[in-house]
Amino acid sequence: MTWQAFVRHVADLLRRDGCTDVVVRQARSDRGIDITARTADGRSVAVQCKNRAGRASVPSADMQKFAGAARAVDRVDIALFVATCTFSREAQAIADLSGVITVNRDELEAWSAGVRLKTLR
Repeated sequence: MTWQAFVRHVADLLRRDGCTDVVVRQARSDRGIDITARTADGRSVAVQCKNRAGRASVPSADMQKFAGAARAVDRVDIALFVATCTFSREAQAIADLSGVITVNRDELEAWSAGVRLKTLR
């Protein structure tokens, strides 16, 4: 699946789980945020999507950029980083420190199969 199709897939999962105002941002002006949305109870959501093949993992630099954009620039309630791979140890540490929710390949497969994300409830 292309990265554009992957972003649309994640947007569809957000809608399926009750999010509204789901917007896929333009790639050149997204400020590190691919999708914005609102949960059913009104919380703001920012999503970064990384479609990586093979044994690649999300590096800390990608997590730093997203955490900064979601927390400092847009100040969202829920920062969600969805990847088709794993997260490096340092990227996961940054996510934990900054309150970013990570969704790795295994969690994405379960979400795609119908399991709702706890953070969106």
